[in-house]
Amino acid sequence: MPDFYVVRGIVIRQAPQGEYDRRVIILTLEKGKITGFARGARRQGNKLSAATTPFSYGTFKLYAGKESYTIADAEITNYFEELRTDYIGASYGAYFAEMAEYYTRENNDDREIMKLLYQSLRALSHEGLDNELVKCIYELR
Repeated sequence: MPDFYVVRGIVIRQAPQGEYDRRVIILTLEKGKITGFARGARRQGNKLSAATTPFSYGTFKLYAGKESYTIADAEITNYFEELRTDYIGASYGAYFAEMAEYYTRENNDDREIMKLLYQSLRALSHEGLDNELVKCIYELR
């Protein structure tokens, strides 16, 4: 039986892998940026289907392979639904995620960048804040 790791993080990128799997990049508090594979996540009705979409924040249960992780289970606490329905907000969120991916490294301590990304996505979801202001603050930090 493999050893499981439980990490909290945000999915910053996902891509199809093979016929039914997904390759996801998760920015976590405990391990920094990691690459994980969700087996069968593209099948209809799979429990990991919604959990491996971008901007999903929650707890991921995974086990380590030779070069990557396999996601066994996920409990998502925030899907950032507001960003999925707002085209401009989703564009800013994708920009933030791309910058976070560029400036982080695999299995490195990037706790502050992960917190900044999460708070920036929450600020984008807030209607009272200007998206351009949130972008300027994100870039400055």
